[in-house]
Amino acid sequence: MNRASLKSVILSASLMCSLCSIILPSTAQSSSAAASMAVFPFNGLQHPGPQKQKQQNLVIKSAQQASSRAQSQYGGKVLRVQSSQVNGNPGYQVKLLSNDGVVFYASVNAVTGAVSRN
Repeated sequence: MNRASLKSVILSASLMCSLCSIILPSTAQSSSAAASMAVFPFNGLQHPGPQKQKQQNLVIKSAQQASSRAQSQYGGKVLRVQSSQVNGNPGYQVKLLSNDGVVFYASVNAVTGAVSRN
């Protein structure tokens, strides 16, 4: 489901919930579960607005840097670089072709700069 569809569903549900609490105010206030549903019908679903992420000082700030770091450590030719999670941190998966024709992946941790072969 794309972001626009999700916003539309949340807005529709929110409006329906608001109407329910206006039409049936005694029901919305009679139980705490109903009251929490009237306030926010999707328990556990956060609003799809901008997400705040904690700032991290990154050693590797771009795919180009990750590519260079992996290639300098293992040699060969870089075939592809893709952002990913590495040990719970932001990082990159670098696909390489070794000089003897073997395709392999290296993980680059953007926080620490560590490179490991997968």
